[in-house]
Amino acid sequence: MLRYLDDSLEKVLPESEYQKLTAHDGEMATTTSRGDFHRCFRCAEWAVSLAEEPKHAHLEKLVAGLKMVVHEWRDTDWALEFGIAGPGRTVTDVELTWVDDSVKAAQAAAEKSGWDSVPWEHLLEELMAIEPSSA
Repeated sequence: MLRYLDDSLEKVLPESEYQKLTAHDGEMATTTSRGDFHRCFRCAEWAVSLAEEPKHAHLEKLVAGLKMVVHEWRDTDWALEFGIAGPGRTVTDVELTWVDDSVKAAQAAAEKSGWDSVPWEHLLEELMAIEPSSA
């Protein structure tokens, strides 16, 4: 999932931001796919939070679907109890669209306000830190 995000960001980041991305390659290589569902979900949450900032209010329609996903999953504690979102589970194409949508939100925000207003690197660092212990 992290490689997927990395590839997606490479396509949209300007050179100055791209250098920040490649600086994380070594750390990214040490992660596993455990926790990838949670990483995908965190991307959805991040995009929703980005759109809630007044300077990025123009993203509201873009993240409307993600907002529904975040609301539903936050209200679905049973999914975690039964392992639907447990560590080691392979992410689905639907969950990868949450990553795609977060990159689209980041790009749309940057087009209006500049990449300095988009904390994508902080998100990447958060995602790399999601490394659940083995079950």
